[in-house]
Amino acid sequence: MMNSFMRNLIAGALVALSGVSAIQAQTLPNSTLNNGASSNPYNSPIKRSNPNSRQGTESSVPRAPAPNIAPPVRKPTLENGGIGNGYPTRQTSPRPSTPTTDPKRAN
Repeated sequence: MMNSFMRNLIAGALVALSGVSAIQAQTLPNSTLNNGASSNPYNSPIKRSNPNSRQGTESSVPRAPAPNIAPPVRKPTLENGGIGNGYPTRQTSPRPSTPTTDPKRAN
């Protein structure tokens, strides 16, 4: 009887001590429980992280260039007017004005 009582007492003590050590293992050395930093609202993890920050989300490898879908550029030539001094090459002759021959109305 005494032997089973001692065995149960030692087993209970071991379980209790292992629970205490597990609780102590959960407390990290840099935790904010004892140093008062938890009372600082600007030091909270939610305040420190920036949700709009994209740092670290972009790949360091440059992206492949997109396919070129623009139409090809024509080279300037004399025929298409790309080469010149900026003045018009053809002078348009002014159109002769014809007098109007509307009959005058009599009142």
